[in-house]
Amino acid sequence: MWKTVKLKDVLTYEKVNGQGSSLPYLGMENISSDTMQIVGGLEIPASTSSTFKFDETHVLYGRLRPYLKKVLVPSFEGQCSTEIFCLKPSSSLNRKFLAYWLLSPKIATKIENTCTGARMPRANMNAILEFDFFLPPLAEQQRIVAKLDAAYAEIETATIAIKLKQANYQALKKAFLAQELQSEAT
Repeated sequence: MWKTVKLKDVLTYEKVNGQGSSLPYLGMENISSDTMQIVGGLEIPASTSSTFKFDETHVLYGRLRPYLKKVLVPSFEGQCSTEIFCLKPSSSLNRKFLAYWLLSPKIATKIENTCTGARMPRANMNAILEFDFFLPPLAEQQRIVAKLDAAYAEIETATIAIKLKQANYQALKKAFLAQELQSEAT
């Protein structure tokens, strides 16, 4: 049976200062929208302004422009922009289950409704922590995560195939045009 709890009852929002650390840096630009993937390289900056430390027990959520749905389940220790919430689930909450929950359209809309700022909207973590959260047993969370992981893997495979077909189409079109133009010249 799924229990209804407040989100704050199953996770903590941590703000451990990472400034001056030699850990890899993760900015908003390094988290892909809606895919839970890292984009680009993770540099160890020469210097940073304020940052938060995170590790492989956190879920990272981009609070700036939350409609972009930037969520990451890191497998390493690092430091991140203060525009990223470092969420640490309790032992009763699977990290990937939380990440998928944050990505769900209904929750994404609900989070958007907490935003302040027109030009640079930011999610309000205090309001988000008060959200009702339907908490299934851990075994059920793991089952759901396995299904969603499989679906995301299929989507990634399809995306790669589409990109390859587009590249092949462009190459074929270019070759055909070059051949036809050469034929006309002779």
